[in-house]
Amino acid sequence: MINTDIMKKSKKLRYVEVYNTLFKMIKEEDLPDNYRLPSEPDLAKELGVSRTTLRQALSLLQDDGLIKNIRGKGNFIIRNQKNKNIGLEKLGHIIYKSLEDKIDYVEMDFHIEPPSDYFVEVLGKKTVAAVNIDRWYMSNGNAVAYTYTIIPIETISSFDINLNDTNSLLKFIENDIYNKCSHSSLDIKFSSSGKFATKRHSISSEKQYYLIEESIYKNNEYPILFNKHYLPLLNTSIKIHTSK
Repeated sequence: MINTDIMKKSKKLRYVEVYNTLFKMIKEEDLPDNYRLPSEPDLAKELGVSRTTLRQALSLLQDDGLIKNIRGKGNFIIRNQKNKNIGLEKLGHIIYKSLEDKIDYVEMDFHIEPPSDYFVEVLGKKTVAAVNIDRWYMSNGNAVAYTYTIIPIETISSFDINLNDTNSLLKFIENDIYNKCSHSSLDIKFSSSGKFATKRHSISSEKQYYLIEESIYKNNEYPILFNKHYLPLLNTSIKIHTSK
């Protein structure tokens, strides 16, 4: 039985009150997408709270996808979030399913490497050689996501991939592989190595990134391809739609 006396005495935490105030403002006022909120000192003064309390409320608003924080620029309202009907529960390209930015084009580089202990670890068996591929996903001239791919040379032979035809190679790893495979496994992590792991282009000034490791299979126990997807926390929405 609930102790009603305790409930009557309970008070909302201060940051919850601030959250509710800002939530109502964002939902009810006619503010455009990407509208910049007042600076934290000004907003804290306007609301009559400490900056610590304000930041707690802003963090909750970020978690709920109502605002985004751009380092050095401030907090901005998000209005036009796209509701993606298909999440990571279905086979398909993780970057396009999760990233909120519109991809203009993909920059790719690749080379062949001899076998290594790491390749054996992620592929589950020894391979004669492996194709290492870097992909940078570009939006408005900036890299917004990065994928590192390892393909055993046996996969290249099995699917008759011409490495001299870069367009066909890109099409295979971006699209065809998801139609030809039987299943995949995902491991979702946080990474602090994104700034240097993405090599040629930095994808964000954030300290941490989403790292989604993807092993792709075709009716056997060993992956035919392995991906490491690096995505910025602020512009990524990971959704998994489950059903009974």
